[in-house]
Amino acid sequence: MSDRRLFLKAAGVLAIGSILPQWTGCKPLAYAAKFPPIGLQLYTLNFLLNTPNADTALVLKQIADIGIKELETATGGNGLYYGQKPKVFAKMAKDAGLTWIGNHIGGLPRNPPASVSATANARPRFRNLRDNVQEIVDDAAEGGCGWVICSSSAISTMDEIKRTTEVFVKAGDLAASNNIKFAYHNHQSEFDPIEGVSAFDYVLKNTDKNKVFMELDLAWATAAGQDPVALFAKYPGRFPLWHVKDLDKITGRPCPVGTGKVDFKNIFTNSKLSGVKHTFIEQDGAKTIEDPASSVKWLKENIYS
Repeated sequence: MSDRRLFLKAAGVLAIGSILPQWTGCKPLAYAAKFPPIGLQLYTLNFLLNTPNADTALVLKQIADIGIKELETATGGNGLYYGQKPKVFAKMAKDAGLTWIGNHIGGLPRNPPASVSATANARPRFRNLRDNVQEIVDDAAEGGCGWVICSSSAISTMDEIKRTTEVFVKAGDLAASNNIKFAYHNHQSEFDPIEGVSAFDYVLKNTDKNKVFMELDLAWATAAGQDPVALFAKYPGRFPLWHVKDLDKITGRPCPVGTGKVDFKNIFTNSKLSGVKHTFIEQDGAKTIEDPASSVKWLKENIYS
């Protein structure tokens, strides 16, 4: 344990730099003082990063070239960190001029249907916060990654919601003890009422506001009939991370930012109330790197200008 604490001290500068607001201090771009640097959830580019012969370093350089400054990772076909060790991936990102801010990992696993349980149990399971939280926090510390984020968790019953919340309490405590922070990323289902309460409200009301935060997916909250600004007012300071995602006005599918129905101008105008520190463009189903590139362009022209 003493060796681990010495390592954490040595890695502290990068880890703390990931946690503090990134738009203070040096301002390489004119808009940097107004909002956090534009980031990208790499799930958007799974089609580039999770192929057998993916050139991770080259993809990261391409991401930097479209104006991205910060990264969030997610499990994919090549596993966590795109087949790299945390420290190696962090160096690749730094060499490309990017900062690795957060990593997505599953929470409480969902039980597979009986008809597929035998097949599912025969496959290696992805790591998750219920079973592997110490390992995940250790990886974040090793890579200087300031945030561990639950990508999704079982919440279909009140029992699952309570067990998910217990997982989050443990993750938040462990992260905090290692100078890292923990957050929960929402989809639409978090807002569904179950026994009179939503998983979203239950988690936020039954966890420490200084240890369990939300990464608000602006699109899925909007799709669930929620007003993100009203959520900021209800839980001020609990949303230091955002997924900046848009939804097509007709199909409801993710689309480049600024081309859909999410009211980004009103959301960003009220961003201070949320406590936002990092924002990540995400577009499920993107086909080319031009999709996030167009989102960066729209944000710079309409929000960050």
